[in-house]
Amino acid sequence: MTLDSTMLTLMEDTVTIEPFTSYSSSQAPSFGSAVSYAAQVLPWSERGVDAQGREWKSSAKVIIPERVAVDIRSRLTLPSGFSPNQPPIRAIRPIKGLSLDHTEILF
Repeated sequence: MTLDSTMLTLMEDTVTIEPFTSYSSSQAPSFGSAVSYAAQVLPWSERGVDAQGREWKSSAKVIIPERVAVDIRSRLTLPSGFSPNQPPIRAIRPIKGLSLDHTEILF
């Protein structure tokens, strides 16, 4: 089930996600075909710790009105006007609830 249709009017931005596929022999990341999603980009401040134990602080988050399979190594491209345009993904949260299914991506 996806996000309630009345909430879809809040999704005024469009983001593009290129799924991570592999690393090349030179350790450069490779990405799959880009997919665009209606989304909402919001300022957001949150602290967390990554898998290597390094602390990070997010400055914003993206809300996508469906549950999307995204890897933290995927490439996220924000709409023009945001800087940086391709921030590193810090955390991904698939949210499930009664007519509230969506994905949050913190960066």
